Amino acid sequence: MMTIKNLLNQLIPSPLLRSGLGAWCLLLAGQCLAQDADPFGEVNTAKYQNTMTITGQVVLGSDTLGSETVVAVYQADELRGKGSPLSQGKYSNILMMNIFGETKGQPLHFKVWTGGRVIEVDQGMTFVTDKRNGTLKEPYIIDVPVPIVTTTTTEGWATTCLPYNALVPEGVTVWNATGIADGELLMEKAEGNILPKQTPVLLQVASRANLEWLARVAESDIKAEGSILQGTTEPTAVEANSVLTLGHSDTTGEVGFWLYTGTTVPANRAYIVDFPAATRGVTLHSDDTTTSVFNMLLEEAPTVVDLQGRMVPAAKVGRLLWKKGRHGQIIKIR
Repeated sequence: MMTIKNLLNQLIPSPLLRSGLGAWCLLLAGQCLAQDADPFGEVNTAKYQNTMTITGQVVLGSDTLGSETVVAVYQADELRGKGSPLSQGKYSNILMMNIFGETKGQPLHFKVWTGGRVIEVDQGMTFVTDKRNGTLKEPYIIDVPVPIVTTTTTEGWATTCLPYNALVPEGVTVWNATGIADGELLMEKAEGNILPKQTPVLLQVASRANLEWLARVAESDIKAEGSILQGTTEPTAVEANSVLTLGHSDTTGEVGFWLYTGTTVPANRAYIVDFPAATRGVTLHSDDTTTSVFNMLLEEAPTVVDLQGRMVPAAKVGRLLWKKGRHGQIIKIR
């Protein structure tokens, strides 16, 4: 028969931590029973002999997250603890959970499931047997990075530079800008799916989109050697007409990097500082820079489209347009 005492013995093996924490454990047990499904699975508590505790709050920007949130604690790829903030009563939104382990000093990190997505954060916590992290009066704060949203152009282009390692959203191609030649930005496709922090890159998707960047503790695997892009993680002051930023030409409407007439580059953007004198802008160029808007519109070989995806007669093509080649590839024509 399961009694409160047995439950306490299972939840908190350490006699020291069991002492004086009866009410704490009752609240925790009720919360565990009410917890919804999540992507983390269950902790193998029988595998570990020692515990430490967290009494804390989960903060996302200016919001304290509630019972709809699930917090998981990992050591490397092993789940060591899981819980949700309380849903009601005097200690509403307080998180009370055990973390299981063996060796002192093992690094721990958090995975927070909220709004149907997982955000990760490393706060430098290590495992210490019987340690109490936070109290009801002074809760331990799990400070979750706020997801950053990048809005692309109509054609699906954008830049970013993030303050944390982040998972590349599905359907996004990451490009490194490696130089400028003949009025075109030279680009190389970057492989991998974890974008390193403070790395300015160019992005491409099929069409206009809002891209959400979620923090990851995993080591980044995207390289940006030789990039000519500069990046911002905070609004950055510049002189007018001193840098090139992503946008449309005010004369041809082409997508590229053009002289920026403003004096503040917004946070989480990339821009170009070093470029040839008298340059007003550079267009995008790579053998692989095709988007689905081109692929959808180019049904016949003679069809020609401009960089806004508009079909135009071949006899009226301008300085820099695109057409569909014999084998379905996109070919630039001048």
